[in-house]
Amino acid sequence: MSRVLIPVEGKWYDELKAVGYYGESELERVIRQHLRSLFPDFFVFPFKRDVVSKSTSDKNRPDLAMVRKDFCAWGVIEVELSEHSLNHVLEQTSCFADGTYNAPAMAEYIRRQMKRHCKKSVSLRRLHSLIADERPTVLVIADSHVSSWQQKLEEENIDLCIFQIFKNTGGRYIYRILGDYPIVPFREAHCRRHASLDNVVEVVGNFEFTNLRKNKQVDVVFDAILTRWAVFVDQGKNYLQFLGKVNPLSPNVTYGLFADRANKYYFKIN
Repeated sequence: MSRVLIPVEGKWYDELKAVGYYGESELERVIRQHLRSLFPDFFVFPFKRDVVSKSTSDKNRPDLAMVRKDFCAWGVIEVELSEHSLNHVLEQTSCFADGTYNAPAMAEYIRRQMKRHCKKSVSLRRLHSLIADERPTVLVIADSHVSSWQQKLEEENIDLCIFQIFKNTGGRYIYRILGDYPIVPFREAHCRRHASLDNVVEVVGNFEFTNLRKNKQVDVVFDAILTRWAVFVDQGKNYLQFLGKVNPLSPNVTYGLFADRANKYYFKIN
């Protein structure tokens, strides 16, 4: 059973999945309460319309949909309990990935949902263009990590996010998230390995670190793991030195560095 200690409170929080029972609708309700924190760069709203698979003609309904705030992308979200079978998850997500999205009808529906749930008025023309031109990403949010889901969903190009609920004996809640939550970059640069120093990468491009720790240290998320680096300048070039034994970035892969709206930093594979 997973537990979390909040030291300033001196209290333990137990994973609700282990000490209580909730269904998909309750999990979805809790997730909806925290959509702004989970998806700060997206409008997210309930999506209860049938999607028809092109290959099988099967029908399924997602739970939520999201539209990027710059209207460059959109996606559908399926909330799942980890106790469900992988086949059940794939049956629905495959339908959404292969689905038919009637742009005129979907644009009208999404427009109503965004106005009702996000207090956002959008033109039909803008939504029609987005839906007609861009296929939606498909994202699964589960209440616990299931290793057997991860690889298969990746093969199907489906993102997997985890949203865990913890509760203490006083009735207070905390939440833990991990996985492929979508991130919109606001500043980007390329990275390349130093010619002779294994633990050093050069940041190529005009990239400013505005959220540094003491001694010019910075946290960068890589593959859902928080890593720490030292920022330094040498002969006019910007570098990051990994504060550990072995640089986690592969020498055979090209990486990008980007910052999100909150000035959190991430490595990504280019």
